[in-house]
Amino acid sequence: MSEQHFNQWVNYTGPAHWYSLSYPEDWVKDENEGILQLSTPDGNATLTISCHWQSLLPQSNYDSDLKIDFDQFFVKHRKVQKRGPLAIEHDSIGYSGEAIIQKNSSWWKELLTRVPLLQKRWLHWNLWLIRERAIQMVVTFFYDPKDHHNFIETVQQILHSVQLSQNPSNPPDLFANEVLRLAQKKFPLASSQLIPGFRLKFAESEINLTNFYRAYLTTPEHFEKNITTALATILQINEWGTAQTEPELIEIQDRIMPILISRESWEQNFPNFVGESWVADLAILYVVDESNAYWYIHEKLLDKWGIDLNRLHQIALENLDRYFEDHQIELICMSREDGPNMIIQSKPDAYNASQVLSQSFYKQARKFLGSEFLTGVPNRDFLLALSLSKANIIDKIQHNIASDYLTMDHPLTDQLLVVTADGVSEYCGVS
Repeated sequence: MSEQHFNQWVNYTGPAHWYSLSYPEDWVKDENEGILQLSTPDGNATLTISCHWQSLLPQSNYDSDLKIDFDQFFVKHRKVQKRGPLAIEHDSIGYSGEAIIQKNSSWWKELLTRVPLLQKRWLHWNLWLIRERAIQMVVTFFYDPKDHHNFIETVQQILHSVQLSQNPSNPPDLFANEVLRLAQKKFPLASSQLIPGFRLKFAESEINLTNFYRAYLTTPEHFEKNITTALATILQINEWGTAQTEPELIEIQDRIMPILISRESWEQNFPNFVGESWVADLAILYVVDESNAYWYIHEKLLDKWGIDLNRLHQIALENLDRYFEDHQIELICMSREDGPNMIIQSKPDAYNASQVLSQSFYKQARKFLGSEFLTGVPNRDFLLALSLSKANIIDKIQHNIASDYLTMDHPLTDQLLVVTADGVSEYCGVS
């Protein structure tokens, strides 16, 4: 494939960074629960791609051959033929045939039912299995026979662009088992067990592992440090008395900080903690900063302190400005001839996204970006600010923000925000 041709294709990285591929930019992409669906521009053919830990596949055996049990994969099948391997560096095999599909609780049948073709009739298909170590990719191509010759070459080019990870990250269930093993090894006197909902029951606390898993996918080399630090902090907090959990305001006033989280997370996980709804399905909550963690401020503390939400917000913003001055987290300004000016922070920090709340940040940023600019906060630790630019450039940045939102730990929003002297609102496009 020529370099010019590749420039008209889009690069895609799959869940958990298990694989990457390229596809034509005019094909329609849809992804849901780890399944990638690519449809031709006219919608008459669909390529569905799903990557899985090999032991979860409906195989007829677990030997070194690439095999699959079509009786489990399809409701009915006929005219199945084995095809040769792809010209790629990974083990692969192809099949073709006809099948009837219908909805089923099994994921491998669910991925088939996502094709926009009529159900419960004989469909023509190609299927490829691609494997690298513990990872196996299942690719299905459903098509109308009269259009097969129009798309099969492009499908082959997509498959030849596939790169499977040589060192894949563990899937969530194996990751959870590793967390449990580490907890039992490092803290043998504390009870620990896995519980439903991708959670760990550790001592007197329940820990949601979602953010830890996202962090692991991004920086697997920090897995043991991140988990050990979190568990040690939990044990320390469990030993706190009333003096620590219900302190006087004067004792912690200079450590109260604002923190952004998704509104859904606030409502589901922190319903009794002080907060307020904000733009883009976000919420502002308030925490007390500790050396290696922070804890959320409960509503009953406001009554004890004799202050209201407005006063708490004012205290938090004053501390936020001072925090960035004390920790020397500088703003890095970047100017581009072919695009918008941009600002990012010099290093990750739990309060980076919260800077979008700060008038001091706005006054600094407007000197470089103008009185009205955009920000992206895909997760808690990251903030990107950029000047208004052409719609197509902003669309590309919006896509990158959305991609980061799907992969970063402590995700916030996939939307861009507009910042002006009057406040912050959700970006709705260039008028």
